[in-house]
Amino acid sequence: MAHPIKWLDWTNEAFQRARIESKPILLDISAVWCHWCHRLDHDTYSVPEIAEYIESHFIPIRVDTDKRPDINRRYNMGGWPTTAFLTPSGLVMGGGTYFPPDQMRQILRDVYSTWEKTKDKQSSLLVPEPENIPIGDISISIVDEVLGDIANNFDSIYGGFGSQPKFPSTDAHELVLLKYHYTGNREILNITSLTLQNVGKSRLFDNEMGGFFRYSTVRDWSIPHFEKMSEDNARWLSLYLHAYQKTGEQFYATIAKLILEYVMTWLSDQENGCFYGSQDADEEYYNLTKNERLKVTAPYVDKQIYTNWNALMISSFFEASVILEDASIRNFAIKSLDRLMSLNYNGKLMCHYDNEPQLPTQLADQMQTAGTLCHAYELTGDRKFIQKAEDLVRSAVDKLYDREHGGFFDTSIDPSAPGYLSKPAKPLDENSVASIVLVKLYYLTGEEHYRKLAEETLRRFVEIFPQFGLMAADYALAVDAFLTEPTIIRIIGSLEKPQTLRLLTESNRIYEPRKIIQVCDPDRDANYIAELGYPSSDLPAAFVCLGKLCGAPITDPPNIVSELARLRSSQFSRRF
Repeated sequence: MAHPIKWLDWTNEAFQRARIESKPILLDISAVWCHWCHRLDHDTYSVPEIAEYIESHFIPIRVDTDKRPDINRRYNMGGWPTTAFLTPSGLVMGGGTYFPPDQMRQILRDVYSTWEKTKDKQSSLLVPEPENIPIGDISISIVDEVLGDIANNFDSIYGGFGSQPKFPSTDAHELVLLKYHYTGNREILNITSLTLQNVGKSRLFDNEMGGFFRYSTVRDWSIPHFEKMSEDNARWLSLYLHAYQKTGEQFYATIAKLILEYVMTWLSDQENGCFYGSQDADEEYYNLTKNERLKVTAPYVDKQIYTNWNALMISSFFEASVILEDASIRNFAIKSLDRLMSLNYNGKLMCHYDNEPQLPTQLADQMQTAGTLCHAYELTGDRKFIQKAEDLVRSAVDKLYDREHGGFFDTSIDPSAPGYLSKPAKPLDENSVASIVLVKLYYLTGEEHYRKLAEETLRRFVEIFPQFGLMAADYALAVDAFLTEPTIIRIIGSLEKPQTLRLLTESNRIYEPRKIIQVCDPDRDANYIAELGYPSSDLPAAFVCLGKLCGAPITDPPNIVSELARLRSSQFSRRF
């Protein structure tokens, strides 16, 4: 049902109108996929007297959380929808999430009454201060502390973490798999294997069409929130692929293939490349069988091309192409990356999405894309992807890095922007992604300044990561990448030779979380190859190094796995 409220966009003009008319602002943070946002429109905002009261006493502003993550980060009141009441200068007076009609009537009157009494005393409202985080020393104990939080919160009956609601927490499982890979501790593997088995067989996974819903409202995964997000499905896809790589269990590959099938059918532009943002929640539709669904209108798909989510999905498709041995997946991922760069890259920075306003300064967009460009290089050996990644990171550092205190801001700050948008923020998750990308670029290029930037960024969060609990898993992964020597697989050979490509594909197929793949052309990189001390040969070969421990040249791709195992065994015996 259409609602009669004339929602305004978040603009300086809207805030100026609030000041001129001396009215508080009703900020609605919504999403096209959000069930309770639609319910709020239908149940509450469509009530004529409520709409009229809002129109006459407030300045109504609506923001799409996917399009404006910077606003959502600063104003979200605990979920979607967010209903926030602001002063004309953008300070928060109060708010919440979904309000039914009777409650909304009372809240609107209470807020307006408070505004009338206090509008001359706005300075008493709290303004978030810029973060002044103390720096600390990075140690591997950070990884163990986060793993402790993961183990302590693990639900040993149903999998996942905590009671309810239950969210994906895929980074926590990625950390668990990494720990298992390097220690062989089967007890910790149970955290991920029990979760992936239960979730893959639960209603959180759409057994009719494939793909995961956003989260479960109950402990046993049986009552999902029915929206399907591109970001979530990209992360689930990667996690199930890694579990399949590590354990060989066919069930994980089956779920990965069903995610792929859903994404290719519903969340991708098959003709042009790239991935869509989300598919709307619709409980009645998702309770139908596949055949029954074919007879009714499917839930709305948001066809916006969001940069960070596309970068995530493209990386997951890269992995799927080699792990599931499907060249068509790889080709679509490369096509999508090319299109993403042509659509959303402005020559210096990635824009957030493919329509105005494009927001060309979101940290997540820059770093997720740079990471995917590095991944594209490791998959193909084409150095153009590394050059693009470096260009992007250079611009991101220039625009978003805090040279005084270390770490990255989530977006470039405009001191004259309304409300809290003028205040800097340094999100732990986005800074963790940035650190992982910087460490990878250090090993791929040898440029020391990337490692230094990663170190300064990670040190900025040493004192605060404990408050995030298992949600700091991405930070722990970044610390592990920084502190532990990687497994470097260098392939010496021309990309025009099939044997070079076979060695490259096999290197990508192996589960090795600390892996860095580098391709050296005997003609172009002759000096570098000589510096490394590798023998010159016309026959393409792979060289595997665990830290400073390196093996003999490998010309037969399947031997890469056995050489890795031999080196790890040798490295382990040297320690004891």
